[in-house]
Amino acid sequence: MKELLINFYCMSTSKSYDFWISGSMTAESAVSQVCDTICEFEKNKNIFADKQELILCSFLTGKVLPASVPLELSGIKSGDKLVLA
Repeated sequence: MKELLINFYCMSTSKSYDFWISGSMTAESAVSQVCDTICEFEKNKNIFADKQELILCSFLTGKVLPASVPLELSGIKSGDKLVLA
């Protein structure tokens, strides 16, 4: 299992966060994990109204990542920046 260092830009907080994420994790699972951690870090459980409605996009290309595809198979690699929208 390859770990990827990904920078997530969160539109809800207007901040960026670095996370180590498994490359075999799907975008949907990554969203859930990242949202939970951001809520803990920001000490605010109400940052995200509905996690199920959030998507991940490539910061460089603007492409939406497919929810059920592992990040590595979506072409994501360490050092990439993703937008949580």
